Amino acid sequence: MQGGSSRSLHEVLERTGAELEDGADATGLGDDLFAIALTLDGAHSLRRALTEPAVPPEAKVRLLHSLFEGQIGSAAMSVAETAVGMRWSSTRDLPDSLEQASVSAHVTKADSEGHLDDLEDNLFRFSRITEANPGLRDALGDSSSPLEAKRSLLRDLLGDKVDRTTATLLAQAVAGRHRSLTNVLAVYQRVAAEHRDSMIATVWVASPLSEEHRERLANALSVQHSKRIHLNVVVDPAVLGGVRVAVGDEVLDSTVESRLRQAQRRLER
Repeated sequence: MQGGSSRSLHEVLERTGAELEDGADATGLGDDLFAIALTLDGAHSLRRALTEPAVPPEAKVRLLHSLFEGQIGSAAMSVAETAVGMRWSSTRDLPDSLEQASVSAHVTKADSEGHLDDLEDNLFRFSRITEANPGLRDALGDSSSPLEAKRSLLRDLLGDKVDRTTATLLAQAVAGRHRSLTNVLAVYQRVAAEHRDSMIATVWVASPLSEEHRERLANALSVQHSKRIHLNVVVDPAVLGGVRVAVGDEVLDSTVESRLRQAQRRLER
C-alpha cells in the first residue's frame, strides 16, 4: 500500500493491537476480520460505499453495523469501524488492510503461545513447497475453484504436521484474495516479522547450516541492520559454495559462482 492507504493501514493495525491488549480473543478477532475481508471482496459497490471520502464516517459505520451486527465480535467491529473511518487510495485496500489485521491477530496468538518461530518457518517451508510444485500451486491458487475444495486439499496435505495458527493462516492464504499464493505467503511472513520488529533474511547455501552457523549469521545480520533477523534457509545444490543472502532489496552474494562471474568480467575488460 502507498500514500494515504499506508497510514490508514497503520491505524487499523494499531486498533487491532489495542483490542488484543484489552483482552480480545486473538483467534476469534482474526477469523472475524478475515470474514469481513472476504465479504467485501465480492461486493465492489459496498467497498466503494465504505471507502468513498464524501460519505460521512457515521454513515459508513451505520452501514457496517447493518451488514455485520451479530455476525462478528465487538473487537472486530471496533477494528472495522476504524478502517471505514480512514482514507484509502483504492477500494481494495480496505479489505487488504483487514486481512493484514487478521494475520496480525493470529500472529499475536502464536507469539503468546511461544510458537512464532515455528509459524514463520512453516509459512516459509510451505511457500517453498508450492513454488517447487506447479501443480499444487495452481490447485491451491486457482481463484475459480471452490474455497472449501482447496481447504480440504490443504487439510489433507497438512494433517497434524503444523500448529493450529499455521493451519488457519494457510487456509486464509488459499482463499484467492491475491494474484498468487506466493505473494500472499510473502505478505503473511512480513506481517509475522514486523510483529516483533524483525526482518526476514533468505539465505541460499549448498548444504544445511548448523545451529551454531545459523546463530552467528543471524547475529551478524542483526548488527548490520540494527534489527532482529529471522533466517529462511534455502538448501540449493546449484550453489557450489559460499552463501547468498537477501534482506529486503539488498543482496549479498559471496557464492563461488558469483566470484567466478566477477573474475570472468575482470578478464574480459
